[in-house]
Amino acid sequence: MNLNQLLLVLHFLGLGMGLAASVVGLVLRGLLAGADPAEARGLVRIGPVMAQVGGSGLLLLWATGFMLTFTKWGGFGALPWQFHAKLGFVVLLTLAVGASHAFQAKARRGDAAAAAMLPRIGLVSLVSSILVVVFAVLTFD
Repeated sequence: MNLNQLLLVLHFLGLGMGLAASVVGLVLRGLLAGADPAEARGLVRIGPVMAQVGGSGLLLLWATGFMLTFTKWGGFGALPWQFHAKLGFVVLLTLAVGASHAFQAKARRGDAAAAAMLPRIGLVSLVSSILVVVFAVLTFD
C-alpha cells in the first residue's frame, strides 16, 4: 500500500466516523423523545461520546484531505469546481460541528434554547456530510 492509498483509507474512515455520529445523533434524539427518565439518563451519555467520534473523524478528514490534495493532485488549483463546492460544504460541516459542541455545552448547563437548537445543527451536519460525498463523487469520478 502506498502513501496515497493509506491516506485515502484514513480519509474514508474519517468520513465513516462523521456520518455515523450524525446518524446516531438523529436516532438518539428520537429515542430520547420517547424515553422514560431512567432510560433518558443512560441514553443522554451517548451524545457527547458520538460528538467526540464525529469531531475526530472530521479532524482526520481535514488532515488526510489536505495531504491528498497535494500528494495526489498537486494542489487546489489542479482540481475542478466540484472540489471547491465540496470544500465549501466541508467548511459548513466544520462550523456546524463547532456549533454543536458549543450548544451541547450550554445545554448541559441547563440552557433550553441551546438544547432546542441541537436537532437543527445536527440536520445541517448530516446534509452537509451528504453533500460533501456527492461533490466528492462528482470531483473524482
